[in-house]
Amino acid sequence: MDCFQLDFPLMRPHCGLPMANGNLGILIWGDQTLNLTVNQSDFWDHRGGETVVEGTRYDKIAEHARKHGFSDELNALILSRKNWKIDFLRPQRIPVGRFELNFKENVKPVSLRLDYQTGEATVSLSGGAELRIHISLRNNVVFIDDPGRSIQSVRPRPSWEFRKSQAWLMKFGFQPPELFPDGWEIHCPDPADGSLAVRCVKQNGGYILSTNDASDNYKETLRDNRIFWEKFWSDIPELDIPEPFYARLFRFNMYKFAAATHPNGVAAGLQGPWHEEYQEAQWSGDYHFNVNIQMMYGAALSLGKCEHLLPLFDMIESAPFQEALRSNAKQLFGIDDALWFTHAVDDRGRQCGGLSCGSVLDPACGAWTALLYYGYFKHTGDKAFLRDRAFPFIRGVMRGYEAMLDKDFNIPVAISAEYAASNLDGDVAGRNPSYQLAAMRKLAQILVELSGVLELPPEKIWLDVLERLPEYTLVEGYDACSRNFVKRIGIWEGQDLANCHRHHSHLACLYPFDSLPEKLSAEQEEILETSIDHWIAMGEGQWSEWCYPWAFILLARMGINEAPAVMLDVWRKHFINEGLCTVYLPRFRGMIAHRRLDIPKPKDENEVMQLDGAMGFITAMVEMSAYKKGSTIYLFRGIPSEWKDYSFRNIPLPGGYRVSARRGGEVVVTGPKEETLRICADGRISECKVQIR
Repeated sequence: MDCFQLDFPLMRPHCGLPMANGNLGILIWGDQTLNLTVNQSDFWDHRGGETVVEGTRYDKIAEHARKHGFSDELNALILSRKNWKIDFLRPQRIPVGRFELNFKENVKPVSLRLDYQTGEATVSLSGGAELRIHISLRNNVVFIDDPGRSIQSVRPRPSWEFRKSQAWLMKFGFQPPELFPDGWEIHCPDPADGSLAVRCVKQNGGYILSTNDASDNYKETLRDNRIFWEKFWSDIPELDIPEPFYARLFRFNMYKFAAATHPNGVAAGLQGPWHEEYQEAQWSGDYHFNVNIQMMYGAALSLGKCEHLLPLFDMIESAPFQEALRSNAKQLFGIDDALWFTHAVDDRGRQCGGLSCGSVLDPACGAWTALLYYGYFKHTGDKAFLRDRAFPFIRGVMRGYEAMLDKDFNIPVAISAEYAASNLDGDVAGRNPSYQLAAMRKLAQILVELSGVLELPPEKIWLDVLERLPEYTLVEGYDACSRNFVKRIGIWEGQDLANCHRHHSHLACLYPFDSLPEKLSAEQEEILETSIDHWIAMGEGQWSEWCYPWAFILLARMGINEAPAVMLDVWRKHFINEGLCTVYLPRFRGMIAHRRLDIPKPKDENEVMQLDGAMGFITAMVEMSAYKKGSTIYLFRGIPSEWKDYSFRNIPLPGGYRVSARRGGEVVVTGPKEETLRICADGRISECKVQIR
């Protein structure tokens, strides 16, 4: 059977098995009891969200920077409606609670098995009995089938019972939940946010867990689940990863991605539909658009599952979200046709944290999101989607960039994602950040291309951007290898990478924006080599779990194929728990110094899961195996030489192509039309005729 198995005890929610339908999420775990931790992606306290405040003008910020520099004083020009403090009111996902299933005497859970083909979870109990658990993919209902009548009682435990959650809920005006014999209901302080009622009711030889009185048919759920999962697995990429742990992790993360982003659900934030009951949502459980959401949803393109992007697009295109994006641009630039993201928002597009240069002056939040829209079209060829959704969105993001430019085609002031937070001795922003240059050039390339598809004339400014905007900003720094001062890619003008920084944003011309030409000059090649060497020399001691997959892709793009496999083991030991869950805090103090003071805290009250590392691993493994740039497909660029017989099948590539290959053997490319493509495999160039699919 194609399955995933865990053995009890599973002592924390994120060590257990996640199940979800794209909105309702449960985590199955426990020791003597079986616990079902419950949460829902669309359950928010929306109070406190902000858009860019009237009076915050980009031209004033740029003029101040020109005259006085890029110091922390710039933050004072980003206005706010509040006096922000550490624990200010902000939009938050709400901790919900859990149900504890108690068994007959001497009965306890022994193992937990997930059948990938049906989505069924089976809990084996001591004594030989089993529970079977299914989650409806249409409604917020979980079926717990107990044919052996092993469950003696069910104890509802709302989040209010847990010390940290109760303190948070009380601080922000929540009242104790309304209790029922079989569940509870949480009422939000703002009636507009509604309430969530959760019940686990005994019924038909088992139990039914549901929210807000949802219902469904058990037999139809089983049928629908089998249809969905069989279809999902039928055409996904298959990677013959020789290391059993990573093969298992790759398979499990694909399942987790499908559960978190199911097309019938709502957009997934940092933790997807899952959130622990014992603490407030970390980072509000929000939508971080400066890397995290894009890493999560990029897996849809890597797996050829573009339909899983639609809930994210639906959220972004909803009236409240669009209003927030347009209001931000209106306040900054006085224009009506631009879309401007702040970096950490709720499901209505409103900022969850403070307003500052770091949250407001990062238009790459929109540009990296635009790559998802572009990727959807390139993988599906859906011209109606391009005309009605992708092109207007990408153009709206580009309009914000255009409004930033001065008459000499410079970006007067912007950030490189979170660099100021890791280099407190430096500036908070700068002129011509390499991150933003790469993003803007990529948008211009995309818009020129898509204008041709739609038979529209490209706008002159897009062509001017490609002609006049630099590809990156160069700085000069000492190179330990050559013992000379060399040119390399800088953070922004005058700012070298001065310390270990977890955002690899200054290298975005390689990935994610891939904005450089396919054929590089000798000077460009040398600049990339010195830039990568310096980045490597700065080390990984301050990285978190999502930094590694991004790094694997950068190394693969440079053809540094031995390093990712070595770094995989560092990533695994520091950031993957015993339930194959990627966690934010390092599991021990070692090669990673990130959040040192938090590492010793008890994990059963402090573990934080994020989906970006898990989903980024999917994309990284696919990119390390195959990616397309221009008319060339690059194979095995991140695969170590010791994986001699490595092979893969059915990797989707932009343009509707699929590629399968064995190292040192046959390469098969299928696509929408007959043509010849270049193949670069282990440094050797050949040609391959595309077979019509």
